[in-house]
Amino acid sequence: MSTELERMFTALRDDADAIPLGEAGGARRRGERRRRTQLVAVAAAVACVVAAGVAGGSWLTRDLAGPEPEPIAPPDRIVQLGPPRPLGEEISFGARPAFSLTSVAGERAYASWFAGDQLMVAAADLRTGERAWPAKALGEFDDSNGIVALPHALLAIGEHNDGTIPDQLLFVVDPDSGVVRWKLPFSINDDDLLFFEAAVVLVTADGTSRGYDWTTGRVLWEQPATADRPVMSIGMTHPDSGLPNDVLLAQHLPLLRDPRLLQVTAGGNLLVRDAATGTLTATRAGVAPSGHANYIATGGRLYGYSLMERTYRLRVTDVDGTGASRDILTGAPEHNLTTLVACGTGRVCVLDSYMDTSQVIALDVTQGRELWRVTAPSDLDQLTAAGTRVLLTGRRSEPPQVASILIDKDGREVIRSEAQLVWISTGTLLSLGTTEVASVDAADGEVRALGELPAHLRWCSWTETRLACPTPTGFQVWAINR
Repeated sequence: MSTELERMFTALRDDADAIPLGEAGGARRRGERRRRTQLVAVAAAVACVVAAGVAGGSWLTRDLAGPEPEPIAPPDRIVQLGPPRPLGEEISFGARPAFSLTSVAGERAYASWFAGDQLMVAAADLRTGERAWPAKALGEFDDSNGIVALPHALLAIGEHNDGTIPDQLLFVVDPDSGVVRWKLPFSINDDDLLFFEAAVVLVTADGTSRGYDWTTGRVLWEQPATADRPVMSIGMTHPDSGLPNDVLLAQHLPLLRDPRLLQVTAGGNLLVRDAATGTLTATRAGVAPSGHANYIATGGRLYGYSLMERTYRLRVTDVDGTGASRDILTGAPEHNLTTLVACGTGRVCVLDSYMDTSQVIALDVTQGRELWRVTAPSDLDQLTAAGTRVLLTGRRSEPPQVASILIDKDGREVIRSEAQLVWISTGTLLSLGTTEVASVDAADGEVRALGELPAHLRWCSWTETRLACPTPTGFQVWAINR
């Protein structure tokens, strides 16, 4: 499946594991689904093979001559947050579900939960907090892979777990009425599903690519598999695309505004297609660092890191250029590279994991040079960036359950928090404790208490002025602007 969705759904599953379940039926439903792991995640876990070390050496080709380049970043944009004020009444789930979550887009806040075996969704007006349309039952499912709110539609995914092939069903829901526009069967483990401005794109395990109309579900185009079939299809993100506004979007924004569909083939080559038409617009050879690799595309470059080598390699390809692909980082033996984000002009930051320790490593992409590295607990496994700062978050295996570390452009730890920190803007973060809400200054880590909310089970979503969270019995919208 697509890198973006795989990360979101893995986070969803991991977090659900930590939440105490209620009735036996709920425990059965959610316990059963833990069995699945995508090839990418499996390969990353088993790639810990001992290799010969180099005493006293660096695992990166360093250029020690000359000063480090200073990235040019725009000034921080500070958002003044105020005490959370409830808008409207809580929208009831009708029971106390074992698990629920929210997502926001446009003028809507959405929630998803289970009522018995029925997958439910509902919407609230983000301005007033009032119900936008009644709760909708999407059907009977054993589990769910969450919701994704986009301006185009609300996307909800049900999971059968009963032998149905494909196992998952995507619902495309009209954001104004709650009516299901169309449905699309797919497999999270085998297919790639991507959301472009112009089309929903599904690439099946056999390499067939199709684009679907957002409104009707009509097939807009189809490209049959070639001999050198695609094995991973992704989209191009950009550092200025905006910040994630819910926990499921912590790694990549799922709505791809860049129209390029990037497909890495079994032979390690790159196909670039127009997502609106399926037309092949460019090809590049030799982009794969190894036969088994994961890929992320951001800022006009494709990054691939090997998963089953004795030591991982990070390879970069300028998608718009003509130069050869090049390796810019080689990992130490038994280490895994688990994620990558752009963290400034000409920079990327990667998360390198080994046993119970992780390292955030900042790289100058142009020169292939390490700028700094910061050590962190390995269970902090989500990396996001705003400008030149990076935020490392995750669910701790022991209390405190959620921890966050904010790192500045020079590798200095700005704040280490027991609460979940999320980006509001480049200069402001929101701190979500068990019930406590606070604002955090990104420059110096100053924390300013804002107030308290009901226990929200982590799965909140937000804008610069609104916060939507599940409660034990429903979900609600709060105003958080000053």
